[in-house]
Amino acid sequence: MKDLRDFNYDEIIKMPDGHLESFQTKLNKKTRATSVEGWIQKFAAILIIGILISTHWIQPETSESNSNPLANETIELNDVSPELGTLASFIQASINYELATLDYGNYEDVAFSYLDELERIENDYKELQKELKTSGFNQLIIEAMIENLQLRLELLQNLKLKLNELKTLNHEKNTQQQL
Repeated sequence: MKDLRDFNYDEIIKMPDGHLESFQTKLNKKTRATSVEGWIQKFAAILIIGILISTHWIQPETSESNSNPLANETIELNDVSPELGTLASFIQASINYELATLDYGNYEDVAFSYLDELERIENDYKELQKELKTSGFNQLIIEAMIENLQLRLELLQNLKLKLNELKTLNHEKNTQQQL
């Protein structure tokens, strides 16, 4: 058995002349290129952070709009009571979930008709918010806002059921045609 610690690798592997210099030149070019890219990335990050900070500080803040919820253009249910705000947030999260998991399939026309109706109901909700602002905290308006949110959720759930029903009918029709 030969002891590998005494083995001289330089005698077996001969590198061409100038190989080391060529390698170091390429290595330096790569380092310079990455350092330029690094500076560009750092500059872009600082620029974005500066813009975000400046837009936060530059926005006009009036003491009236901060202290009075009625000074806003619309009133949220959270402004009326935290419990109503939690309820509205829960229903809105359910609506967003239903929208995110919606699969139109080949029935986009049906889905878009439902979504058009959903948009109309949402515009009614915005009108209720404005009315709540002008008339004050009216119990009927608050109840109408909650019913509006529930109606939107029900509409989306009905749309999902309708789409599943249409897909099932289409699948059964295709299965019968194959037989």
